[in-house]
Amino acid sequence: MKQVRSQRVPSAKKSAGKKSSSGPTADVLKSEASKEAGARPTAEQVALRAYFIAERRRTLGMQGDETSDWIAAERELTEELKAV
Repeated sequence: MKQVRSQRVPSAKKSAGKKSSSGPTADVLKSEASKEAGARPTAEQVALRAYFIAERRRTLGMQGDETSDWIAAERELTEELKAV
């Protein structure tokens, strides 16, 4: 004999995505706080961007070093975060 499990179906009231009226969510507060504090990219983001800047620089035969790549990466990412 085969057993059948009943599946619980959420009511329409709960699944409607009702938001609480208590105020902004934590995500909104975090994003606002990061904008006010002068959002800074993470070291991992800067390292990845600096890698691609260095690859482009080497491909084009341009002179430069790791420090200038890192600074350019920080500058680009900071500007992108300000725009958001």
